[in-house]
Amino acid sequence: MKKNDCPAKGGLGLLCAKFFLIMNGSILLILLSSLQVFALEGRSQQKIDLDLKGKTIVSVIKYIENRYQYRFFYNDNEELNSRKVDIYARKATIDDVMDNLLQHSTLSYKKMNSGMVVIVGHPSELVSLSVMGMVTDETGMPLSGVNIVEKGTTNGTTTGEDGSFSIKVANDDAILIVSIVGYTSREISVKDKDIKSIALQKEVNKLEEVVVVGYGTQRKKDLTGSVAQVSNKDLQAVPVYNVGEALQGRASGVSVAHNSGAPGSRVQVRVRGGNSMIGSNDPLYVVDGFPIAGGINFLNPADIESIDILKDASATAIYGARGANGVVMVSTKRGKGGARNEIGVNSYYGVQQTAKRFDMLDATHYAIVVNEFLKNDGKAPYFNLGDIQGPGTNWQDAIFRDAPVQNHTLSFSGLNDRTNYSMSGNYYQQDGIIINSGVKKGSFRLNLDHEIKSWLKIAVNLNLSRREQFTVPVDNGRRGNNMFSGALSAPPTSPVYDDNGLPVRIGEAYPFTDPGDMRNPMLWAKPYKNRTLANTILLNNAFTFKLTKELSFVSRIGLEYENSINDQFSPIIYPNDRGGASNSNTYWNSVLNEEVLTYEKLFSGGHKLTATGGFTYQTYMTRNAGISVSGFTNNNTENYNLGSAETINPPSSDISQWSLVSGLGRVNYSFLDRYFLTASIRSDGSSRFGKDNKWGVFPSGALAWRISEERFIKDQLPFINNLKLRASYGVTGNTALSPYQSLDRLSPVKYIYSGNTESVGYAPSGISNSQLKWETSNELDLGLDLGVFNNRLGVTFDYYKKNTKDLLASVPLPPSSGFGFILQNLGEIENQGLEFSVNADVLTGGFKWNAAAQVSTNRNKVLKIAGGSDIVTAGQTSGLPGYNLARVGQPLGVFYGYLEDGLDDKGMIKFVDVNKDNAITPLDRVILGTPYPKFEYGFNSNFSYKDVSLTVFLQGVKGNDIFFATAFTNLNSFQRTQNQFADLFGNYWTADNPNPNAKYPKLSSLTQMRPSNRFIEDGSYLRVKSVQLSYSLPVKRMKLGWLNYASIYVKATNLFTFTKYPGLDPEVNTRGSDSQSIEDRLFIGTDESGYPNARVFGAGIELRF
Repeated sequence: MKKNDCPAKGGLGLLCAKFFLIMNGSILLILLSSLQVFALEGRSQQKIDLDLKGKTIVSVIKYIENRYQYRFFYNDNEELNSRKVDIYARKATIDDVMDNLLQHSTLSYKKMNSGMVVIVGHPSELVSLSVMGMVTDETGMPLSGVNIVEKGTTNGTTTGEDGSFSIKVANDDAILIVSIVGYTSREISVKDKDIKSIALQKEVNKLEEVVVVGYGTQRKKDLTGSVAQVSNKDLQAVPVYNVGEALQGRASGVSVAHNSGAPGSRVQVRVRGGNSMIGSNDPLYVVDGFPIAGGINFLNPADIESIDILKDASATAIYGARGANGVVMVSTKRGKGGARNEIGVNSYYGVQQTAKRFDMLDATHYAIVVNEFLKNDGKAPYFNLGDIQGPGTNWQDAIFRDAPVQNHTLSFSGLNDRTNYSMSGNYYQQDGIIINSGVKKGSFRLNLDHEIKSWLKIAVNLNLSRREQFTVPVDNGRRGNNMFSGALSAPPTSPVYDDNGLPVRIGEAYPFTDPGDMRNPMLWAKPYKNRTLANTILLNNAFTFKLTKELSFVSRIGLEYENSINDQFSPIIYPNDRGGASNSNTYWNSVLNEEVLTYEKLFSGGHKLTATGGFTYQTYMTRNAGISVSGFTNNNTENYNLGSAETINPPSSDISQWSLVSGLGRVNYSFLDRYFLTASIRSDGSSRFGKDNKWGVFPSGALAWRISEERFIKDQLPFINNLKLRASYGVTGNTALSPYQSLDRLSPVKYIYSGNTESVGYAPSGISNSQLKWETSNELDLGLDLGVFNNRLGVTFDYYKKNTKDLLASVPLPPSSGFGFILQNLGEIENQGLEFSVNADVLTGGFKWNAAAQVSTNRNKVLKIAGGSDIVTAGQTSGLPGYNLARVGQPLGVFYGYLEDGLDDKGMIKFVDVNKDNAITPLDRVILGTPYPKFEYGFNSNFSYKDVSLTVFLQGVKGNDIFFATAFTNLNSFQRTQNQFADLFGNYWTADNPNPNAKYPKLSSLTQMRPSNRFIEDGSYLRVKSVQLSYSLPVKRMKLGWLNYASIYVKATNLFTFTKYPGLDPEVNTRGSDSQSIEDRLFIGTDESGYPNARVFGAGIELRF
């Protein structure tokens, strides 16, 4: 054998004091770090422990690679695969191990400075030719530490800090092998014209990828739980304001619904269904280790490196009472290897348009309908049809517009051997496609990691955000009480403005209308204002102490802070208007302290143990105040001088606080990278619950068997690279309770005492329950992970069953108690489903094609309801009774109403007498449909050839129903004189044509409609969510030394939607609510004058310097 060496806890006050001390230290660290000079140091050698018998040389090499930071490069060789050795080493160097391993072989090795070990079968040839070049990544960034080896020899070198190399080879027939960990190796002839600038593609080894789990990280191949990962590229495929929107269709088991298409509107994310009737069903968001108390709309999607979604109980139980709805781990960008200092620019501009509009009656058809309506009610016609000219006013044109959206990010990043940083600024602006609506957001982020000592590291994460949102009333409009409903209901025979330039008073212009029902939508145009301005700070500091080689300790302290102001102004428009305004201010903060100890050790014989234990303490406090006024003399001061109003209503204010203290522990054990065990437990104590149930304990356990590591798989099915079976069971909780609900509560009451003097007293408003506790979920998960053909095809499958018990419910009390209800833990819900995802590198040559798909199904069922009786949603002010139902044995919130049976001889709707009692009563209602899809799916396909790439993303749902409540106003046979959808014309019952099967009943104010199958529509759809075509400029060939990467792209969002749904957008849930009233929360799957999602066409550019 020949060897060659290359040169190579004390109270809240103390907590706050500690927090501000660390914050000041963090600021000082930022200033000092900015003055440092970057310098790279070599890799330190690891000591190796081995005790292997009868193993091939290549098996020993793979064993070392799996457990230590060394990588090997070798050509396929008979001796490597056949020669078996016995090898023992204790705290040995890599040189000692290699000398021992190859001592009786004809092989030799060479150790590179980067840690790469090259094994060859014969010594190098004589050298006579000098070759120089540079190695970069696919974006043009120089790569240091890349191994350059002459093929078939031990002759080699590594690239310098600038990516350059120089090597002498035997002759011009030599082939260079270029390799580095994390990139696909290349063989290139010294004659090749690309030898001067060699670009390496990043290697995607899905098994070695790291995912973020609670209080740590794990390799994908070591996972025992169900975890889905969404990359930065996927997050930026669609321009969004809220990061939650970007998760849609990207991960199996994760459902995303828009309550509205309005910019900045609420996004509803569900992981494996909803578990609570009146508590939150949103997942817990953890940003860089900080459990977020508010939302994540302050984040810039471009700042996020990846999102890991913890779905099963074994993954989420480490978060205990907050893990029942899943946990979304958000990791923001940090400085990366290979990019010592980098400047990035990403700029996008697009135009939004309405993808669809309602087809309404035009002026002529409207006049005909009005006259028919008046005739049926015994009144004279109003319109002379000969006077109607043209189609009339299109009120949708008055409120809809083409609107710009823009998103610009400037970033800076870099690293050296001790410090890395990533800093960015972002500006986002989206005007709404409905006038007087839109959002603006500015944000700043700084992530700084610094190694102070070899045993101490600090990480500082700072996010600052300022957001401004303008809204107008659109969703859940009835007749003419908001802008969108008003536009749909307004008569096309009326102009928008009168001769004085004021909005026409529609309700007074036509005698057949009710002035309270018909309002001009332009009343909500400027100067009307509903503005929210919010400032958010997230500051998170973590100190990592390396106590021993195996033992580390992390101390984390952070602050989440938000202050928001809402201004509303209703202007004076007409002479007798009073005008009105309001102002409210909300402030809240959350302080976190975590102390976590981790022990990690690899034992001889292939045993690996990681144990984590810790303590966490988090507090939350919110305060708000508000005031409203009316009676202005003019619009000059808007809402900025409330004291000038005639009527000043009593101000309001309140405060609310909670705290959560927790202990946690987890053990991960693996044997031979083949058998895995995970066990965790967390104990949470919450101030929100009753004195008899302050604490809850949440255990979990999981097993996994990586069958692909067994000999019978390796020998018989070598194309299988990864086959793992997983099984887990765990208990998680949901803190579904607002503070103070377990206590007796008093509320102020104003009353008139003697002398007609107004006094204020306090009266009981809520009754205590010392037994109140968490809603508890018990979940079983069975999963399979498969990778074949060098992991070019990967499949993941999961089955889960989750039972949530002790659901909080409002239980009615007898009147003699003096209270209407009491909160108790009584209900139970079950969710079970299947999840399937696949990822394939279909083509990997010059033309590349990667495809990924996911599909999931969830079945929701109510098992127990407080009192055992059905619960139906409350009726609405429009006169429409409730139509969502909670019933044992059915999904929560199924649609409930009457079945229609044609028309009677008077043109009125007939309903089916289900119970045969000769009367139509609420007892005749039946289940009409379900708002839950049979399955949801997403498909992403990426094609690339040379510098051009095309990405297409499809997303959809199948099998859900929607309650089309908009039709109750605008397709009700003119019952309240609002304008109707064009489909009404010619399809209604008339005395001249008394068709009992007519689609619509008689045009009359006496026509009555109820929640029925008339309003149930199929909500299935397939949407071309995003299409992007990009071109990467050949900056190296263009000899632009100052530019590392440049790409231009065009993008279309919400390009096409294939659906039978008659509304504007099937992706809708306008009445989605966080109310703790079950009657309100049950409203699921409603579309009532919903703000539609926009179709967007845009272009952008990405640069890196």
